[in-house]
Amino acid sequence: MRTLKPSELGGGRLIASYSAKLAESIAVRRAELAARAARAEAELSIRARSEFLANMNHELRTPLNAIIGFTTMLREGDSYQLSEEQRKSYAEYVIQSADLLLAHINTLLEAAALDSGSVAVRKGEVDLALILQESIGRARVAAGAAEVSIEDKTSGDLPSGWGDAERLGQAADHLLRMAIRATPKGGKIFARAARSPKGAVEIALRDHGPGLSAEAVRQALGVFDEVHRELDRSFAGPGIGLAIAKTFVEMQGGTFEIKSKVGEGTVVRMSVPNAEPAAVDEPAVLRKTGTGD
Repeated sequence: MRTLKPSELGGGRLIASYSAKLAESIAVRRAELAARAARAEAELSIRARSEFLANMNHELRTPLNAIIGFTTMLREGDSYQLSEEQRKSYAEYVIQSADLLLAHINTLLEAAALDSGSVAVRKGEVDLALILQESIGRARVAAGAAEVSIEDKTSGDLPSGWGDAERLGQAADHLLRMAIRATPKGGKIFARAARSPKGAVEIALRDHGPGLSAEAVRQALGVFDEVHRELDRSFAGPGIGLAIAKTFVEMQGGTFEIKSKVGEGTVVRMSVPNAEPAAVDEPAVLRKTGTGD
């Protein structure tokens, strides 16, 4: 029996049919791979969030337990026969624990707002020198507890920036706390508001801690990634604060830069555009576009 040539079967319909089935098979396979990748990414995201919440549960309970314990001792000071020096010391522990607890709660609220997909931003003229000064004031309790000092090196008049003062203050708070955790006892953190090399206004922070590897920086810039998961200062990494700070700055059209080297410390710079006299101060809700590089 003679074998029919493809050209004899309706002008190549056999080849066309085979090609269509092959293309359909490839499309199905690609869809399966894409679904598998999306499922794996979702599972990793859920696992990361679970680990983050489990760790945050520990970090919230620790200072809260300290507050309850030390305030109870202060209330019953006569029974414990506390000296005046002990009372002052315990009161200082309460203040430090409350400050740490407030910082954790603020971080949780900020992370939740970012993860929900929308954050309100109101732009206007901002004084970065004042923002830095106020942030240093808020960080003094944490710095005192860690026995490190913060030196403000800002000098001279600076032009106004254009951004959201509240969000920039939150970003500066996270960066200062990261620097405090990284700095050894007796160390110094240098901070300043200045002109950036590109002419914008910026806040720069430098610590002389152990520094971060390139991989640690990459992980830290993910909202729910953490380099370390312990409260002990010798193991405390930047947590999610670095990612939140970066997101807040970039949402305002600013730039965020981190340079770190293991054994030499870390320098972080955040800048915003110069003020625009003709710009209108309008509230806006910006959608989250991601927090990684």
